[in-house]
Amino acid sequence: MNKNLKRSIYTGIAALSFVAIAGTANATNASAKSYAKVTSNKALTTDATSRNVNVNGTNALYTKAGTLKGAKTVATKATLSSLSTSKSSEKNWRAYRVATTNRGSVYYKVVSYDGTYRGWIYGGKSTTAFAGGIKSYNTTTDPTASTDTSSSSASSYSTTSSQASQTSALTTAQKAATYKIANTGTSNDGTEVTYTYPAWTQYKKGRVITDSTPYKDATFKITDETTRTREGDLWVKIEATDSANSKANGWIKYSGLTTASTTPTSTFDANTSVKIAYRDVSTGKTISTTKTWTTATSGTKEGDTVGTTALNTSGYNLSSYILNAGAPSGYAFKTSDGSTTATTSNLNVSPTITNAKYGDTLTVDVTPTAATTKVQYYYEDKAGGTISALDSSAFAYGYPALTSAEQTAALPDTTTTSDTFNMSDYFADYGAGSTPASGAKFIAQLIKAPNVYTASTGQLTVPGTTSTNLLKTTGFFGQSLNSGSQRYFYVFNGADTISNNASRQEKGATVKVVMQRYTTSLPLPSETTDANANTDYVAK
Repeated sequence: MNKNLKRSIYTGIAALSFVAIAGTANATNASAKSYAKVTSNKALTTDATSRNVNVNGTNALYTKAGTLKGAKTVATKATLSSLSTSKSSEKNWRAYRVATTNRGSVYYKVVSYDGTYRGWIYGGKSTTAFAGGIKSYNTTTDPTASTDTSSSSASSYSTTSSQASQTSALTTAQKAATYKIANTGTSNDGTEVTYTYPAWTQYKKGRVITDSTPYKDATFKITDETTRTREGDLWVKIEATDSANSKANGWIKYSGLTTASTTPTSTFDANTSVKIAYRDVSTGKTISTTKTWTTATSGTKEGDTVGTTALNTSGYNLSSYILNAGAPSGYAFKTSDGSTTATTSNLNVSPTITNAKYGDTLTVDVTPTAATTKVQYYYEDKAGGTISALDSSAFAYGYPALTSAEQTAALPDTTTTSDTFNMSDYFADYGAGSTPASGAKFIAQLIKAPNVYTASTGQLTVPGTTSTNLLKTTGFFGQSLNSGSQRYFYVFNGADTISNNASRQEKGATVKVVMQRYTTSLPLPSETTDANANTDYVAK
């Protein structure tokens, strides 16, 4: 009986041991099903153009980090593998957030340029470089070198049917040629309107103009070239030969251009017009620049006296036109009384304006001036910070435009004998009062530009901080960020403009104008324009 009792006890212990072991095994299995946790999730703040990426098909795209509970597949590895070799730049990608899990894995939130795909993808084990399912990607590529056997003369080159398929770099003759937009209109296919970057090569960077019809007669020079990596097509950056058409400056497919005629066309009609020529008093020679005043009055003929009542289509009589057109670039009017302000009574004009007849050429005396001072825009994220160059596309509506009179008032004059100027006489801050400080000539004119905006207290934030503007602040909207929920906002900083330039400058120098960059959630107002304003004061 004792032996049976012992046997029962041993059997019971064995059964309990089996249960305990089984329980341990089940606990281990449950642990294996645990999920990762996010330890960090933040926006990427490096320059947006450095965050262009491409998928490679080694990892899928998820609604959240793939090892988190509840993560769902947005795009499979097979889908991403196919997209990685797409021939459409709309399938470029931008990374904009980064998350790290407690297991040391890094995930990036990415979006395709066309918005079709958005989600999280495995990015390796380090936040310093893209890896795993994505890699850094150049959306544009330098074109292959041309076999340049052409003449460097612009007149020797004309567009041909092969231009549409050209992917190699421009020849010397092609670079030197003058172009027009071949077919003006509103088509968004890369050939009719211009873009801030070649289409779909930067996220949410679109068209400069949406209709090129007003520029059907405008002529352009090519200033840069590139190819889109996916399509391999050749794009060129164009700049208008006449600053009045500078709003159309931007990128366009090379195939969308045609060479402009090199034969000048004359619009001078002796029955309705008077030609204005200019004589350099320092040499006694007439310079090449001429201008033409044309009456809006019908029935006039060559030899009739113009008089003071006849107006052109802009409402200027002949004398007002000469004054408002100004002297040619690099010259100032030579006045009879030595004044720096030209009037109808102190201009030296031959024959005199009062005796002018239709068909005449009036010659106005001019004198060479000091070189024109220009500016180059830069930005900083905090006062006294590192500055970086700002191009036109950084502003929502391009560089701030100023009229000729505003540019003259903003920058050092070109008529006095002094060849230098003090920065503090022109580029100081506006000051706290309602009128600008004596040295605030530049900002006093800049705030007259179209599209200037005054933000109320607290509406602007210093990037990377919670600090906001304490006073009403005037500046200009920039491009969007954070998926369009915010925009940059640029405000002139006089103190940092002065500190980033030599205190005394030669006339003709290019001044670094520093704008402090803020972020804002303010909506972008509609664009306003001024037909008389341009950006000639900006160094190109």
